[in-house]
Amino acid sequence: MSKTSTFGFTNSADSSNKVTMKSLGLTSNYSLTTDNADVATLNNKTAPVDQEEIISFRSRDIGSVNSTLNIQYPSKVKSGVEYSLKIEDTLSTTDSSDADFRVDEPIICTVTFRHPKSGNINGTQIATVFVRAISALMKADGSWRFDDLMRSAERPVED
Repeated sequence: MSKTSTFGFTNSADSSNKVTMKSLGLTSNYSLTTDNADVATLNNKTAPVDQEEIISFRSRDIGSVNSTLNIQYPSKVKSGVEYSLKIEDTLSTTDSSDADFRVDEPIICTVTFRHPKSGNINGTQIATVFVRAISALMKADGSWRFDDLMRSAERPVED
């Protein structure tokens, strides 16, 4: 007998809006500044030293995966893994009419996944959840919800 894993949602139609991947060149354009059992940190060599971009990949074992979901049929597998990507960018603002004006501000994005160490979970399923998370950050016209979210307007907007 073969096992089948499925998600319960049915709202999964593709949108015509597409997010375009950036060719970062993680192995050619970044210096590896930290490399240990839990973290790898990369520093962007294409950015000036006073306007850094740092990307960190982390992974760690966790004793259990806590969730607010009401799981009816829990797995016997309790231990899990947590892994994340953090990107820290420096936004530099200057004024063409004032040569002495410059303000640098950090913008940080963290994407974290947690799940049991189960053979039922694979990369395709993780990608499905990630695409849904990105989709929740977008409006129906393909624009981002960030202008609303940064003003604490968390409620969804019209599809």
